[in-house]
Amino acid sequence: MTKDGLRRRSFRVKNLDVSGQIVGAGIFFGSPNVWYVDSGKTTAVSGDGTDWDESFITITEAVSAASGYDTILVKGTINQESSGTLTNDYDEAVIIPATKMGLRLIGCGNSPEGIAWNADADEVILTVNARDTYVSGFRFRPDGATTGVGIAFETSADMANNAMGSTVENCIFRSTGTTALAGITIDGSNDITIRDCKFTSVITGILSISPGHSVQYRTLIEDNFFDDKCTNAIDIDCRSGFIRNNVIGIGLTILIRTNKFDVGKENCVSGHNLLVTAYETNCSGYSTDNWFGNTCSDVGSSVVTADGTVFGIPTA
Repeated sequence: MTKDGLRRRSFRVKNLDVSGQIVGAGIFFGSPNVWYVDSGKTTAVSGDGTDWDESFITITEAVSAASGYDTILVKGTINQESSGTLTNDYDEAVIIPATKMGLRLIGCGNSPEGIAWNADADEVILTVNARDTYVSGFRFRPDGATTGVGIAFETSADMANNAMGSTVENCIFRSTGTTALAGITIDGSNDITIRDCKFTSVITGILSISPGHSVQYRTLIEDNFFDDKCTNAIDIDCRSGFIRNNVIGIGLTILIRTNKFDVGKENCVSGHNLLVTAYETNCSGYSTDNWFGNTCSDVGSSVVTADGTVFGIPTA
């Protein structure tokens, strides 16, 4: 025991892997490379992307240069402006191919408001075809009610494209121009996680666009905010999904639906205050779902108590 009263012990560790990139105050474990993107660099000329001075000026360049499990850091521009006159920092449609699984795409603002990203009308801003992709810290500005989308998670029938296990968090989805089809779409991809995001001025916040090639499994949607400028919040079809603790605004047509294509079952939905016109109209689920742990304003429903406690599934 030392004079300060603390015990000291030493030990050895064998085969400890601490590989990764150290960038400023950030440590990106498992990243073979870190790439840098700055559309506002003073030279307006792309470098080799290996540091801020030599940064790329488009996200497309960084994705092209990256290998699986690399990290891409994206900087916004320095503009003091209102949302009514917002200038996009990035105007490009980007595809992450299936060969580049595990990419981390990280916006470097203090909040997602710092990095505005859009594409042309009725384009998908970011298409994810690769497993285990991570996206955080962007303001996606989709445009177009037909096919305008912020992020699309894609899985093809032959599994050549497979976005399984991907995560998006701390992003904002707000249309520019024409109100967009969706903030996020999922095309049969399993194990997608969507957390701590905000959705506004889109037709649907999170949308399943096909029943999948069997069924969409284990989608986790938690701690998101859907405001009253959305028409629908969560409109998916899923098996064994978990939807919890989301804040959903007043007056939406669909608050939560888990049975869009009638191919899933056994989802858990909890932790919501459902402000509806009619519980069974504005929400919909499978008879095998678990919707306990919610409250609802429709106290006239046969499965909502007088104090608003939900004890049943919203099946028409």
